[in-house]
Amino acid sequence: MIKINTLIATILLLILIEPVSAQVDRKYIRSGNEYYKAAFADSTKTDSTLLQNAEVEYRKAIEKKPSSFEGRNNLANSLYKQKKYDEALKEWQSLTGLNIDARKKASLYHNIGNTYLMSNELEKGIEAYKNALRNYPNDTATKYNLAFAQSKLKQQQQQQQNQDQNQDQNQDQNKQQQQQNQQQEQQEQQQEQQQEQQQQQEQQAQQQQGEEKQGEQQQGQENENGEEISKQDAMRILQALEKDEKELQQELKRNRKKNSKSKKTDKDW
Repeated sequence: MIKINTLIATILLLILIEPVSAQVDRKYIRSGNEYYKAAFADSTKTDSTLLQNAEVEYRKAIEKKPSSFEGRNNLANSLYKQKKYDEALKEWQSLTGLNIDARKKASLYHNIGNTYLMSNELEKGIEAYKNALRNYPNDTATKYNLAFAQSKLKQQQQQQQNQDQNQDQNQDQNKQQQQQNQQQEQQEQQQEQQQEQQQQQEQQAQQQQGEEKQGEQQQGQENENGEEISKQDAMRILQALEKDEKELQQELKRNRKKNSKSKKTDKDW
């Protein structure tokens, strides 16, 4: 009998655990909600400290009941408002796998789309909004956000296209500039080569003129030397002729004398 009463008491205790746990879970969620609302009480600014307090309360609720959709969804909201987009995204994505009604799933995908939109991942955001509308086609806010994301993506694609075109034009201009620079360098090199050739020709011409002048000077000296030699030879020749002339005159005189003596001898006989 005691054992039966003990068993019944244990069963009752186990049955009572879930409501108590649920009450604790709800208590933290309510506390988190109060902090969350208070953080936005002033429309001109957001109280980051109250948001952090809300996050703490929601995490406490999840510790008590990990399967709490409301606790995890509210935690993701508090993370999103603190711009902790990666953490919020993970929470919402994990909730999409739960067996929940289409309206809640649409809300999750809507929030996922907003997170991608804030991170400027527009294509992923557009796909998330489409998933939200697949679950709840009449959501006006999701339709608006989808149109906005599509417009922004188109604008970015157009800007990228313009940038690509400008880049191509810049590349073409750079190529043309490079070609012009190369042509200019070639022209400058040709001019330098022509100037060098001209300088070489002028140097050769000057050298040739110098050699010609030097040759003329040498030839003039040789001619002068040749004239001096010719004069000396001429003097020798004249001296030789004069000597021969003297000897000839002397010979003629001797012959005359001989002739005169022979004539005298003939008369005496």
